[in-house]
Amino acid sequence: MSEPKLSLEETKDRVERNSNANRVSIPTIKARIARIEYARPFAETTLTLCVITMLNGFTFVGKSACADTANFDAEVGERYAYEDAFKQIWSHEAYLIREKLLKETE
Repeated sequence: MSEPKLSLEETKDRVERNSNANRVSIPTIKARIARIEYARPFAETTLTLCVITMLNGFTFVGKSACADTANFDAEVGERYAYEDAFKQIWSHEAYLIREKLLKETE
């Protein structure tokens, strides 16, 4: 098993060159976000939650936690929880694009 052949930067460059294709992008996702909230529901843990609410009311929940409480940093926890929630949106947005493309061919 090995890492992918393309670096992350090479991958991003290749995707950008095909910018006319229907695709999910960070700006299109961010334009659909209505609200972002963070919570630490259990005071004695390092668990951080991020709830992203979309304009249509659908929610995505991301989480983060560190193994050692000595490493806990609330802002770092929020960033990782946000990234976890944000990544979940990609597949849903891709599904919507596929639905749109299907309707165009019918």
